[in-house]
Amino acid sequence: MRLLPLQEGGLRLLLEHDEAAMLDQLVTQLIHLLQSHSSTALDPDPLFASLEVGGSDEAPDDPALARLFPDAYEDDDDAGAFRRVTEQGLLNRKLQDAMQLTSALGLGGMPHEERTVEVDIPAAELPAWARTLTALRLAIAARIGLDTAGDHASLLDEDETRGTVMVFDWLAAILESVLAIMAADPGDAEHDDTDDDPF
Repeated sequence: MRLLPLQEGGLRLLLEHDEAAMLDQLVTQLIHLLQSHSSTALDPDPLFASLEVGGSDEAPDDPALARLFPDAYEDDDDAGAFRRVTEQGLLNRKLQDAMQLTSALGLGGMPHEERTVEVDIPAAELPAWARTLTALRLAIAARIGLDTAGDHASLLDEDETRGTVMVFDWLAAILESVLAIMAADPGDAEHDDTDDDPF
């Protein structure tokens, strides 16, 4: 994997085909997870989709979804009321972001012998990448119980979770580069949902 800043402010991501395929698979799994929690079909208009009102009264039972859609208030009634009017719009935006990544990776029909996948990420699309990479890391962390630096060290020592933690760290490396480019051009940076990392 190589990450190179573009002169116009974006980022060029160079991935081995296996790396690109893994990232595409992770994002696809995130899309399926989000769709499983959606109460409606995604509106084709991104603006209306992100503004759509709707949601459940309670936090999801699935730990990954619960991390992605935490309660906004400590009081159960307030949290439920807020969730009812905002959750679907937030979910739709996460879906749009994730779909944008799979489209950018563009692996459909690419021969497996292709060794390098080159993705140019314009500055305007960096926030969607940052939000989706953060969502992936939050979902992974919730699945394996990774909440602190101490958890990271212990899970890295376990055979069953070592590979997952390494993927978690690999996503962090991409995310850090995306955020660095965004920070260099604060006019285009939207740091929504990127401050919820486990540590």
